[in-house]
Amino acid sequence: MAPELHSLLGPSSAERWLNCTPSPRLTEHMPDSGSPYAAAGTLAHAIAELKSRKYFGIPEPMSTREFNKQLKKLKEDPGYDKGMDAATDLYLEHLKARAMSFGPVQPFVTLETRVDYSNLVPEGFGTADCIMIGAGRLEVVDYKNGAGVPVSAETNYQMMLYALGALNTFYFIYGDTIHTVHFSIVQPNAGGVKEWECQVEDLAEWGETVVRPAAELAWTGKGEFVPGDWCRFCKAKAQCSARAKVMLELGDVPHALEPADTAGPLLTDSQLGDALTRGRALAAWVSDVEKYALTAALEGRTIADYKVVEGWGCWVFTASSK
Repeated sequence: MAPELHSLLGPSSAERWLNCTPSPRLTEHMPDSGSPYAAAGTLAHAIAELKSRKYFGIPEPMSTREFNKQLKKLKEDPGYDKGMDAATDLYLEHLKARAMSFGPVQPFVTLETRVDYSNLVPEGFGTADCIMIGAGRLEVVDYKNGAGVPVSAETNYQMMLYALGALNTFYFIYGDTIHTVHFSIVQPNAGGVKEWECQVEDLAEWGETVVRPAAELAWTGKGEFVPGDWCRFCKAKAQCSARAKVMLELGDVPHALEPADTAGPLLTDSQLGDALTRGRALAAWVSDVEKYALTAALEGRTIADYKVVEGWGCWVFTASSK
């Protein structure tokens, strides 16, 4: 795997910093708690990379013996499960199919490659899982191990930044000969393969009109805090006052639904759907806040009107009796 290097305005957090520009600087020095899902994703990526390097012979041909040795070591990781084999096989099969789509002249293929888009974003870079170039086409393929949230390839900001970075990084070789960009997201545990395609000129326009101005604000910590789906990956999600304001407004469900003069004694199916959507967002926020407050209390900080008590093999955060 490539070294764990991260850009402040990296591709994986692009949806957040493009929409909520002050958030990168706000969270820059906040600790990253990590998760078992992230650890599993890292391991699955390592397996996918090993299989891909063996097949494509990158950076050099690998013997079957060496491949089996490295794969055995990865499988000894406590986080390994057998499902990772089938998932990463699907990823490799997709890479093979995309390489074959170039015809008799095989494309240039590179794996786990750092791409640079600092021409648009200050110190902007990222590491793309797989890039293929040939016949006027750029392919960007990304492996997603998660099962919880299906990821779409269409207008995917992370992938689009990888593409802009690849176009910039390899410009000295290919110049203006690349006209089409094909995106693939391989997410075996949530929908399989998703694909999308766009023209380089449209991607470049997005880079200039959307990415560049947002990056200028984000780099300096300016702009407005804008809560949204991207909050779930933000390190400030439990403390953010802008998100709290929106969530507390969502909690006022009667006012959030249709006007009172159209509401009967029972919610309509439309109102039920609206309430469910808002309620789930509110429940997720309350869960984030509760987890943060529990951690803070265990560190010795005082959370007004709440205390920590010992439960069955764990600590429980509960309201103090008055």
